[in-house]
Amino acid sequence: MTEYILNSKFNDPFNKVQFGVSIGERNQLEEFSKVLRSGAKMVEVDIASVYGLGGEQGNAADTIGKTEREAIANLAKTNDVDLSVHAPWAINFSGIDPQSRAKSEIYEHAVEREISTALEFADDISKKIGRQNMPVIFHASSDQLSDPDKNLVYSVYDQKDEKVLQIPKQEIELGIDKNTLSNPDEIKKLALQKFRDIYGESFYQKVFENDDNKKLGFVSDDGKVILNPEGSLEFQKKNISQQLNQERASLNISLRNLEYQETDLLARLSLAKARSDKKDFEKTQKDLENIQEMVKNLNQKYSELEIDEKNLATRFVPYDKKAPELAAEGITKAAMFSYNHTQSKPMILVENPMSPEMSLSDPRDTAEAVRIAREQFAKELHEKQHLSLKEAERVSSDLIGINLDVGHINVFKSYINPKTGQLYSDKDIVEMAKSAGDYLKRYHLNDNMGNKDSHLPLGQGNAPIKEIYDAMMDKGLDVPAIMEVFGGLGGLEGGTIQSLQYMGAPLYGNLPYMSLPSYLGQPYSSIIGDYSSYSNLGLKQDMFSYGGFSGIFPSIGGGYMENKGNSGFSGVPMA
Repeated sequence: MTEYILNSKFNDPFNKVQFGVSIGERNQLEEFSKVLRSGAKMVEVDIASVYGLGGEQGNAADTIGKTEREAIANLAKTNDVDLSVHAPWAINFSGIDPQSRAKSEIYEHAVEREISTALEFADDISKKIGRQNMPVIFHASSDQLSDPDKNLVYSVYDQKDEKVLQIPKQEIELGIDKNTLSNPDEIKKLALQKFRDIYGESFYQKVFENDDNKKLGFVSDDGKVILNPEGSLEFQKKNISQQLNQERASLNISLRNLEYQETDLLARLSLAKARSDKKDFEKTQKDLENIQEMVKNLNQKYSELEIDEKNLATRFVPYDKKAPELAAEGITKAAMFSYNHTQSKPMILVENPMSPEMSLSDPRDTAEAVRIAREQFAKELHEKQHLSLKEAERVSSDLIGINLDVGHINVFKSYINPKTGQLYSDKDIVEMAKSAGDYLKRYHLNDNMGNKDSHLPLGQGNAPIKEIYDAMMDKGLDVPAIMEVFGGLGGLEGGTIQSLQYMGAPLYGNLPYMSLPSYLGQPYSSIIGDYSSYSNLGLKQDMFSYGGFSGIFPSIGGGYMENKGNSGFSGVPMA
């Protein structure tokens, strides 16, 4: 019997590491055949909508008819391929409309329809193949409501109005006459005193001398107070508090006037009764009832203002903290639809979105949303479907999980890590990835330069792919991975082969595989959409070549990445 020399777990990748390939949203059947030529036994059908949520042409899954679905199913069944589905990415599980930034029943209905359509698409294929729990991948959000740099913007959730506010820094002009002062120190000293006089000692302390030594603002050389985004929120809360106090004061005046009128009407009512003047009595009685109703309404309004004032301290919460809770509601609804309305019960896999400016892009937040959703779904199964709690928890764990996109995390490298004050490093990226471990069911693997989700073949960017894999293996997590590598030279087919070269699969050799016609036809090709992230024009590091892929430049197919250790991968420089 032949003994295979497998000196790396990336040799024989489709078996030892459970690798598969994602096929794009255009011409899936042709792309499917290309993937089969590579030997992959796992394929992800991408039905991500290019129309946007609820577009005029309908949902992406709606445009794939019964015959086409059967063709996909037959290809998978004949070639013994394990299928998964990538749902349209323009979804916010939170129900927050990215345009209005508010909760909207119309938007929530559109999201639910998009989710159900994707699940029904997976169910149709699953029934034809004869399998259960086909993975369906959903991006956790499609908004731009996160704030990786809180020095630029602070996204908060207004729990009263159910709306996300994005608060920038703010300048407060104090009217300092700089011509009468001799130096900037005097200007700043006067500005601080004027700020204290105008806004009070309490707010002054909060901005400049708070207990945790985190100043919310500073004074510029020209005497302006510059509040950072968190300081701007405190300023906004102070203004709301003042407005509430003014409204209460106005209500008090109105209530006193109504009380005077009520006293006068009571006297008139008594007099009309004494005179037995029925007409005047009835008119006065009606006027009195109207006044009393007005008093009741104003008292109710006054109570509401007091509640608003009491809740002001907790009314606004960081959206990054609130987003997992809101998203969990949508994830739970999706899981319940899968459980109750499909025969094959497709799996709901939540993916960290493609940009740090999107909510839930940090895998730690994605994991928190999935944790809450599993708890909520298990509770609903127990209470409404009458499953035992143990069985409900098992079903919930089976149907809800995380699809970790490594390329998406790598984009954090363009942002400052608030814990270190430095750009996110490979180590930071690996730690973020590890946070998804308890809920991890699939990967998406692709590469980029750390500045854009460009879907490059593995080894042609600087994502710490091997390190993440090793970290997950150390945790005992050996889950399937899908390569989304249609953004480089050669498109999907070239990207797949180049990625296998990177992983050290001997069959594919060392020379980069390119197919320019295929490349030009790819919607994710760097010429069409991601040129700045792929070519040497957009590199954040030097443009010199290294020893991978025959030492050619990244701009024409060579892989550029930092030395990732003592690796023999064909696309990685030797240590």
